[in-house]
Amino acid sequence: MGDQEADVNNHMYEEHYLASDDGNGIEDFDFPDNDTLCNDGFQTGENSNPNLEDANNDEDENHFVDEDIEVNIDYGEVQPHVTHEDTEFNIDFIEGQPHVTHDYVSPGGTLYWTPIVLDDIKPKVSSKFNSYGEAETMYRKYALESGFDVRLGRVQKIKNGIITNRHLVCNREGNPNTSKLDTLDIQHKKTQRMKDLFRRNCKAKVVLEIIPGTLTYVVSDFVERHNHELFSKGNMHLSRSKRKLDYSQENFIHNLSKQNIGPVGPSIRGGLVTDFKNARRNLNCYIGGRDAKFLVDKMNDRKKNVPSFTFEYKVSNKRLNSLFWADETAKYNYNSFGDVISLDATFSMNKYDMVFVPFTGIDNHKKCVTFGAGLLSKEDGVSYEWLLRAFLKAFRKQPQLVLSDQDPALKKAIDKVFPLAHHRLCMWHITKKLPNKNEFIQILSIEDAITNQKFRKPFHSIIWNSKLEPHEFENVWRQMLEEFKITDNTWMNTMYGLRKSWIPAFFKHIPMSGLMRTTSLSESQNWSFQTTTLTGSYLVMFMMTFESVMERQRHNQILNDFNTATTFPKFITRTPYEPHASNVYTRKIFYQVQKEISRSEDSFFQKNVISSNGVDTIIVMEKRKNITIRQTNDVDVDDKDEEYNYDCLIRDTEYTVTHSTKDGSFKCTCIHFEHLGILCRHIFCVFKFYGIEQIPEKYILKRWRRDVIPTELLKRHFNNSFDDSTSDMTAIDIFSTVDRCVSFLSHDAAKLKLYLDEQNNLKKKFVDDCPNHDLPTRADHFKQLLGVAGPDVESDVNDIQNPTDTRNKGCGSRRKRLKSTKEMIEKEISKPKRKCATCEQMVHHDKRNCPLKNTKK
Repeated sequence: MGDQEADVNNHMYEEHYLASDDGNGIEDFDFPDNDTLCNDGFQTGENSNPNLEDANNDEDENHFVDEDIEVNIDYGEVQPHVTHEDTEFNIDFIEGQPHVTHDYVSPGGTLYWTPIVLDDIKPKVSSKFNSYGEAETMYRKYALESGFDVRLGRVQKIKNGIITNRHLVCNREGNPNTSKLDTLDIQHKKTQRMKDLFRRNCKAKVVLEIIPGTLTYVVSDFVERHNHELFSKGNMHLSRSKRKLDYSQENFIHNLSKQNIGPVGPSIRGGLVTDFKNARRNLNCYIGGRDAKFLVDKMNDRKKNVPSFTFEYKVSNKRLNSLFWADETAKYNYNSFGDVISLDATFSMNKYDMVFVPFTGIDNHKKCVTFGAGLLSKEDGVSYEWLLRAFLKAFRKQPQLVLSDQDPALKKAIDKVFPLAHHRLCMWHITKKLPNKNEFIQILSIEDAITNQKFRKPFHSIIWNSKLEPHEFENVWRQMLEEFKITDNTWMNTMYGLRKSWIPAFFKHIPMSGLMRTTSLSESQNWSFQTTTLTGSYLVMFMMTFESVMERQRHNQILNDFNTATTFPKFITRTPYEPHASNVYTRKIFYQVQKEISRSEDSFFQKNVISSNGVDTIIVMEKRKNITIRQTNDVDVDDKDEEYNYDCLIRDTEYTVTHSTKDGSFKCTCIHFEHLGILCRHIFCVFKFYGIEQIPEKYILKRWRRDVIPTELLKRHFNNSFDDSTSDMTAIDIFSTVDRCVSFLSHDAAKLKLYLDEQNNLKKKFVDDCPNHDLPTRADHFKQLLGVAGPDVESDVNDIQNPTDTRNKGCGSRRKRLKSTKEMIEKEISKPKRKCATCEQMVHHDKRNCPLKNTKK
């Protein structure tokens, strides 16, 4: 038959497979002159033998077909004919690469693939295994070598859960869904989306049965042939079994998602981008309606087992309504830096639109520090009052100054819960509204209303100047209104009525009053929460993101302490108190003190000294006598400028410093020490007169000193009772050891291969041979990822359900952000100008809304 000539009419082909082994593990296949399909290391031929299964069972010891096969195939009229050419193939297969024979079976032209693997890997009927796990591992290993994936099929169990019969099938088993309608749609009106079919009704399988009275399993049936093409060796990494993510990979992906890092690159540690999305989807499905229950159980567990952890929550109609939490490190921070706090609500941080309210302060490095946080379903007075009472219960003392925006509900709650604290409004929020007022748009042109340079310069020079006394502020405010003819302006009169809540001149008597005058630092910290939190996150996922941001914030505190302790500043004066200041202050504060010391040396001198009744009065003058007051029209400030710009304004060139010879105290007419908690340049000027070489201890505030917060406290993580920190550290050490070994052996392929073999042996010992009942379930993986020990069934969440119907002012209309008047004006002036028929100028309006329209009437 090998010399038979092909019949083109009947499309009869004959193939002859010749297999030879050269002794080096390389097998050569020679195909005679006939039509043969060859693709990526697979042999292809036609077979008309009706007893194909018997022929396959008669393969030689190398599992290659070695006989002449004759095939009859009828092609339809539309099918193209195959041209025949003399072709010789000589293909070398690498040892261990799976080989597959493709068998044509007539009639019908059905194509089958039969894997060719080593005999000790192929399942055999009647072979026995000591456990079900061992039998399943055997078939999965065979599938991996053959080029297909395995799916669990039909199963039979007895009452105690022992499997008595299990079908392990090819994952392409089953009939494909060829329906054109979406069967999930109740009325079947939705057309099913276009997608590729995966299942091919493949019959390949192995059947495992238990031997009665034992735990031994036997292979009762084995179907070898597949009706679909198998994976090649180069594409095995795309198979579902290879792409399946284990716990370490899911944990890696989960840690990236907490930092708002999505899937990038061609693969994610063995999986594809789709697998990353599916892993996140599965986790979200597991959380589902148990979100609030998971979070409350997690935080209550931490409250019971973590020292000094505070957690308060409120449930309304069985739905979670409010939350507040703070840990021991946050309480330590508040005890040191809690003199001034900022409250700024943030929206769109979770799936239920609950308002996120962090309590923010300034640490000894002048960086943001979070004292605690809350989540509120409603942004009303009752909710804010509950939140502030929970805060006061946890920290046990009121702050000296509370900064917030003009939220009337929050103001009412602060006045009620913190009666000893001074409430200050954010100056930036107030000044930002200035161009939005229609009165100013009528006074100024639209362009001036945006840039607002004519009015803005004197306005800012007045409101930001903390050197002014209250009566001085009132005088210059009145003069400004008269100059611009806006004495009857409603908004300006309203802001003047609230002057004691936002003008710096009325806060001069409050210690640290100049530390925060806007919520800009608070908003910058909120931005770090927003950039790492996905909109629509579950509460338990949001909490993990919050913990990640807090750990990063505290790591920065440690880093700033470390840099202060291990580096040295450059001194710019010869005074002895400059090196002393560098040893007691943090680096950020030292540079401010150094600036005061330098100015005292360069620009100031003592005019005279008057002693009376144990008190020395020193008059300090500025050397630049020709400069007395900085003109207000020289001041140009942007909303984004440093908020302390106007503290440098000079009211007078003469300052009075008093020194008590009894207690050694100093007092200056300027308010810089009370304003920021550091000595001013005028007192440093007097230090030289008295020969003082070190800053007195009573003038060094604790909040600006080094190492205020212990490093061990900052390094604590947000753990639960079931978190094993020892196991975490051991796992980190293992990863580090493996990385070092791989890095060391990366240039020696032989040793690297030996190291891989050793790792595979350990994997087989501790993982592959582990019984299935000892392996963690997917639910266990999810619990460990989320750090919860909550329920596994939906019926257990009736006591605390997820929030619903949350609508706050930050949500906007139809989930769209509300635009301010300023934004709408900016959009308007970005359009090209046109000529107005009323004023006959190139402007951004027409005769219908021209400002001169009413004037002419």
